[in-house]
Amino acid sequence: MDMNPDLKTMTILFRTVQAVEAIIKKDISKYGYTINEFSVIETLFHKGRMPVQGMCQKVLIPNSSMTYVLDKLEERSLIKRSQDHLDKRIYYVELTDSGLDHAKDILPKHYEVMRSVFDILSVEEKAIINDLLKKIGYHALNVGDMQ
Repeated sequence: MDMNPDLKTMTILFRTVQAVEAIIKKDISKYGYTINEFSVIETLFHKGRMPVQGMCQKVLIPNSSMTYVLDKLEERSLIKRSQDHLDKRIYYVELTDSGLDHAKDILPKHYEVMRSVFDILSVEEKAIINDLLKKIGYHALNVGDMQ
């Protein structure tokens, strides 16, 4: 009996995500990071100094876990935290000079690995898959809101 087409699509999507995630984990482990630590470094490299709460939303890590991740990166002198001068409840996080240098070194290497994963697709195919995944994602959010 043939598999339900929707179930087949979901299975293919999940297996693809697992395969890509395995490559990502293997690559960033060479640098001694978890996915969450690497995500923080990458986000700060591209976005610059930002509030911790904004970082939580950007990399989808809960505040309780974010504190642990930031502690680990701070111990390695890759980031620094500072308190807002006006609102003492707000803390900012940014890369240190050595964190910035380190990010400049490792991010291009990581992006090359990721590029090699998606090299199998043409520019047009990448645009199509991006559009289709966004379409599914937005629809899934709306379906979830209706439940």
